Amino acid sequence: MKNITILTVVVGLQILFTGCSRPQQVISSDPVCLPQIDVSRAMQAARTVLEEMQFSVEKYDPEARYIRTRPLSAAQFFQVWRQDNASPYTSAQANLQSLRRIVEVEATPYANRTCLECRVYVQQLSLLEEPIVGAWGTAGSYTSSSSTYQTLRVESEQLEKMEWLDKGLDRALEQKILSKIRGKAAL
Repeated sequence: MKNITILTVVVGLQILFTGCSRPQQVISSDPVCLPQIDVSRAMQAARTVLEEMQFSVEKYDPEARYIRTRPLSAAQFFQVWRQDNASPYTSAQANLQSLRRIVEVEATPYANRTCLECRVYVQQLSLLEEPIVGAWGTAGSYTSSSSTYQTLRVESEQLEKMEWLDKGLDRALEQKILSKIRGKAAL
């Protein structure tokens, strides 16, 4: 009973602070141009920012001026040190669904500046649904849980059909990353 009360309070606070509004519309993430910054310095700043945000760099190619990260599962409400939820909407989505993000950064040199473009791809986990036998079986449909330990139970048939679906771009996180890169490169 105590766990249900705590869960209800946490979900209520999440709804209170994030609301039921639609995500903020960000039309596009314009490239950030860094004056008087060379490509290698901009690339190093981008890599540092991504690593500070807990992203693991999968490909770092200074010659091609390209960085790609490995998928990072979205931060949950109790992971206050994580910075990959850029808005209340994305934070709520990350707590309600299994999401992960992949970041790509590309640098383009111009006369006396370097311009950076960032794309953040969002993916959502899709599992084959199991039929729910009754109201009492709902809690144990996908997990084997106790009050102190929770696990995800995936049957072999579900595992074969499990996939990550593309959910589009996270424009708010793109802008946040570009802003952090601008600040890091200026140091």
